[in-house]
Amino acid sequence: MILLLILGGMGLLSGFLLMARVPLCVSLQDGSGSSADLQVAIVIPARNEERNLPHLLSSIQHHPALAEVIVVDDNSIDRTPAIAESHHARVVHPGEPPQNVTGKAWACFKGATSADVPHLLFLDADTFFIENGLCRVLQSYATLASGTVISVLPFAITKKSYEELSLFFNLLMAFGAGGFGVFQPPRLFGQSLLIQHALYDKVGGHAAVGNFVLENFHMARHLEAAGVRSRCFGGKGTLHMRMFPDGLEQLSDGWTKAFADGAQSTDIRVLLVSILWLSALASTTTLLWVAPHQQRWLAELLYLLAATQVYLFAREIGTFRPWTCLLFPLPLVFFFLVFTRSFLRKALGQRTNWRGRKV
Repeated sequence: MILLLILGGMGLLSGFLLMARVPLCVSLQDGSGSSADLQVAIVIPARNEERNLPHLLSSIQHHPALAEVIVVDDNSIDRTPAIAESHHARVVHPGEPPQNVTGKAWACFKGATSADVPHLLFLDADTFFIENGLCRVLQSYATLASGTVISVLPFAITKKSYEELSLFFNLLMAFGAGGFGVFQPPRLFGQSLLIQHALYDKVGGHAAVGNFVLENFHMARHLEAAGVRSRCFGGKGTLHMRMFPDGLEQLSDGWTKAFADGAQSTDIRVLLVSILWLSALASTTTLLWVAPHQQRWLAELLYLLAATQVYLFAREIGTFRPWTCLLFPLPLVFFFLVFTRSFLRKALGQRTNWRGRKV
């Protein structure tokens, strides 16, 4: 029993190796670097995004560096193109993607091809800026060495109870791609990428990673091979997102479609420590039920420490409620179930229906 408590405590400590610090975009008071002369095009791949797109487009503030906003309509059957035009965005129709190329990658590539500016900012349609958010992103980019690319992990907004079940998926996404821990450089996030157009073309852009659902991991590898430095920031106070507003099924399918691929693409050290950390969380829950009466207080203390750690991590990446962190075994069980579903579908060669396509 004591050995289990010690192992559980050590497992929890390993979590701090996965998320040591989440840097944020610079404040507008930071005068270093000027972003006014960057000349950036925002490229938004959009398939049936009539619900999300108005929120994003309305949040894009005027900035001297913003040359244009391009919405790439990925064969939507809703009002996505009309909404984009009503917000004065230029709409690009890329046509159906080639075989074995994902719709998002094809849309990003065609949007980039249509832009004639030095810098590109790719954004998912379910993201949105808060006040001065775009300015902070561009200012952060301008403060870095020329040729550096940046990616912002959008701060997850949860409004309905079922959205709280995304907790561990969001945490593992931050662990695996952000470079926020001690093991690996940033691997970029799929929701945002700010890059020089010339560097994008040099590594082949999204066309070079179009056969991967998680194109961000593979784009990061191409950039690293070309000697390009990447930086990741947390989106708190800058770029937010609400990923799954349409119910539990959407949330389950959204995480199912790619999470097994994400584990396969993650640095092996991050993967192993993540498994250790998740196992420690599961063990602390089990100890509450099996601990002898005399040692129960130790199990309860360890559980509260685990819940506190989950809360400290969660508040860096989203609006997850304190009670969700206190009852972390519930989203943890959901994570294990959906991850198993994703793994089995990948092993069996099955694909998930997402926005009218099999991915």
